[in-house]
Amino acid sequence: MIRHCLFAASVIFSLSAPALADSCQDDIAKIDNALKTQEIDADKRAQAEDMQSQAVQLCGAGNTEEGQAVATEAKVLLGIDQ
Repeated sequence: MIRHCLFAASVIFSLSAPALADSCQDDIAKIDNALKTQEIDADKRAQAEDMQSQAVQLCGAGNTEEGQAVATEAKVLLGIDQ
């Protein structure tokens, strides 16, 4: 019984992982676009660029939930709709 539950959980996670990765990439692209097109003061720009870099590293390392959390913070900072 436990084996079946663990198997089901692993299947569900493996199917949802690509969706999380795509969402992470979408968020990073939105941040990148905002950094290119918006007028942002230097401090806010530096903070958003740092957050974007962290999100890229986290998502690239497979830590998509953490990467998305950082990307969401950056989007809020930049006033990008959720």
